[in-house]
Amino acid sequence: MDRPADGGDPWAVSADEFPDDASPETQFAFLVRYAVLAPSSHNTQPWRFSVDDGGVDVYADTERWLPVADADRRELFVSVGCALENLLVAAERFDFDHEVTYFPDGASDHPDDDRFVHVARVVLTPDGSRSALRGGLFEALTERSTNHGPFYGEVSPTTRGALAEAVTDADIWARFVERAETKAALGDLVTRADRRQFENPSYRRELGEWIGNGALEPSWLKAKLGQLVVTHLDLGDRQAATDSVLVESAPVVVALGSDADTLSARVRVGQTFERLALFATTGGLSVHPMSQVLELADLREELVETLGVETGVVQHLFRLGYADPEPGRSSRRPLAAVVD
Repeated sequence: MDRPADGGDPWAVSADEFPDDASPETQFAFLVRYAVLAPSSHNTQPWRFSVDDGGVDVYADTERWLPVADADRRELFVSVGCALENLLVAAERFDFDHEVTYFPDGASDHPDDDRFVHVARVVLTPDGSRSALRGGLFEALTERSTNHGPFYGEVSPTTRGALAEAVTDADIWARFVERAETKAALGDLVTRADRRQFENPSYRRELGEWIGNGALEPSWLKAKLGQLVVTHLDLGDRQAATDSVLVESAPVVVALGSDADTLSARVRVGQTFERLALFATTGGLSVHPMSQVLELADLREELVETLGVETGVVQHLFRLGYADPEPGRSSRRPLAAVVD
């Protein structure tokens, strides 16, 4: 198969480069160039794609899983769900119909390596159409970014309503938190989570390894310096002070959850989050996941109480608001490293 070249900035992929006259397999590999622009936990990019002339198989790469920070693999599958949603948005842009089959048991049936957990199969057929759900989101694929700075402004009721309508699965739900008292309680949970995590040498070592690999900082020297600092210093108090302010000052904090805590539910929560992030991007809004509370079982239970969730499982938490743009983009792995 004559697949697209990896050269250049992955964020600079353009619809004009779509290989109209190529084989379906080559065209589907081109769609993956948009899938890999998805956000992921600590920018681990834990996805793998197998492409054939009928569609794309989507896998989770367990070698890119963070067993300390993400003991139950929730963030692993949410991250892969984000990439899956990008794939579907790109498919519709190039007029492919898609049918997704989820594998709730996550069978390890990759033909070459059982480290890859089969998450979904996407069958793609030509001469499709764009859905109302994903229409208008394509341009945001290359514009979306995670913003770590302060958020400001007010998210209008109209915008909140449109975001709520983008949560389409019957067993997936969203809570939009705006009350100052509730955000203050969330800020307290974030503070406690940051302190406890950074007190844990195993957590700091794991995070330091990913920073050292350049996951969060493309500069080799800065990445290695960051690895040394995070691994050997307890930065919990400083991180807690920063994050609590970010949560409490955000116009909206959004919790995404599911009725059941299954692999496919986590994947579909990831799809929902990415859809909301892309929609937010089209309206000039920014998002920033705040996962630390969900990574500690007892604080996760307190979060459920704080939000007043009576049934279901909170799977993802993020800030939403307006923000000044951040310079640069997070790095992405070469296409050849993620596509069979």
